[in-house]
Amino acid sequence: MRRNLLLIGIILFSFKCFSWDLSGIAGTRSNATGGCSVSLNDFWSIQNNPAGMADYQIFGVGLSYENRFFMKELSFYNTAFVLPVKFGTIGLSFNRFGFENYNENKLGLAYARVFCPYLKMGLKLDYLWFKFSNEYEKRRSATFEFGIQSDITQDLCIGVYIFNPINVKLKTIHNEHIPIIFRFGLSYHVTKDFLATSEVEYSTDKNMDYRFGLEYNALKELYLRVGLHTNPATASFGVGYTIDHVTIDISATMNQHTGVSFQSSLIFKIKEPKI
Repeated sequence: MRRNLLLIGIILFSFKCFSWDLSGIAGTRSNATGGCSVSLNDFWSIQNNPAGMADYQIFGVGLSYENRFFMKELSFYNTAFVLPVKFGTIGLSFNRFGFENYNENKLGLAYARVFCPYLKMGLKLDYLWFKFSNEYEKRRSATFEFGIQSDITQDLCIGVYIFNPINVKLKTIHNEHIPIIFRFGLSYHVTKDFLATSEVEYSTDKNMDYRFGLEYNALKELYLRVGLHTNPATASFGVGYTIDHVTIDISATMNQHTGVSFQSSLIFKIKEPKI
């Protein structure tokens, strides 16, 4: 009986802390730079701010995995592809958080486009569902996310992102809500090889989170990254390396109360002309 009560307590605790975690950051680069993502232009912008896909010029396929606190029950999986076309950039992503008896899932279709030298916009339609044990009915819903980026100068980019602006709720007895999330941030190339980035996130289910990150291009294909964010207080670091058309990233985040989490990702870049 004690073991059963302990297991139930752990599950409920994780549910409260990580509920609808699929609106969180995907991709090891952003995890290594303190969770900063809204002003970055990379493959995982499809999850973090779809506007960042607009400049993506290569057909890419990516996989990412995060193991939190060495607990497989708190694993976070991401997979996606991004394809540039004549009228913009399209992408499809799937995210999953949890384990067999409790999991959150999100399937998203994204589109981004450069409208002028100073404006990129992206929209993503999301289908969400979660499962809590086999005895309970799956809960489903749909929402969208929207992002904007602007290259103010060649070195300075500003990004804005919002998830679930229509405040979608789940059809349950308690009308559980999916949080509205807003992010604003900027990134600045201090030098050709040195990038500084910062952002702030507001969510309807937690306090403000301030994030800071640095990225250094140490060698031609080698990147070193560090970062921190405030809610919860977490430090991070990581490295990224590209071999031919494959980019490998690894990172670790550390919190004094909950311990260490590891992230890794692979991005396969397939050079093809726009269709």
